[in-house]
Amino acid sequence: MEINSFENIPGLRSIVDTQDENKDKTELGQNEFLKLMTVQLANQDPLQPMENGDFMGQIAQFGTVNGITDLLASFKDLAANLQSSQALQASNLIGRQVLVNLDQGYLPQDGTLVGAATLDSSSSDVAVNIFDNSGEVLARVELGAQPAGVTQFSWDGTTLGGQKAPPGRYRIEVEATFGGVTESITPQVIDNVRSLTLGSLGKEMQVELENLGSVSFNQVNQIQ
Repeated sequence: MEINSFENIPGLRSIVDTQDENKDKTELGQNEFLKLMTVQLANQDPLQPMENGDFMGQIAQFGTVNGITDLLASFKDLAANLQSSQALQASNLIGRQVLVNLDQGYLPQDGTLVGAATLDSSSSDVAVNIFDNSGEVLARVELGAQPAGVTQFSWDGTTLGGQKAPPGRYRIEVEATFGGVTESITPQVIDNVRSLTLGSLGKEMQVELENLGSVSFNQVNQIQ
């Protein structure tokens, strides 16, 4: 059957023009849909009227779109509630020590840089390289053979030349040997949580660390 296009249906433009000015132009509400259907039925070819199947198909299509819109709105509300719950729980992190996945560590004054690495299987040799600002290896911590699991390490600031490195942030790299092949392992370092920053809807919460700056909440591996 032939159905007149919306642009050629008399009275349709007046219906569209009287819609709420503040409403999204792409949004078609139930009232507007019923008005459009009424105009369409009134202007159909009397010799080839719309079949029941076509009519019900349009109603079903509108119901599907309307249902998806309601579902998306429900998901948006759920996400907002989950974010609020996450923020409430995360507020307990402030002032706590956390272990985060990060390739930088902090050497405090007269203290040690402390970190860890997780091994999927036992390694015949594990070592930690500490780099200076120019990218040169400043120090190396030899850990030897280590079993599978979490391997901890610490650096007291002593350089390869036997000097004491100044306090500050240093890039670190963990190497582990498995079956004669040396691989790079993601370092984990310890720092205190200073504050939290909530992301907008769908964005990750940011954790501000005392010495290492801002990291994603997903990078927090352990709370101590």
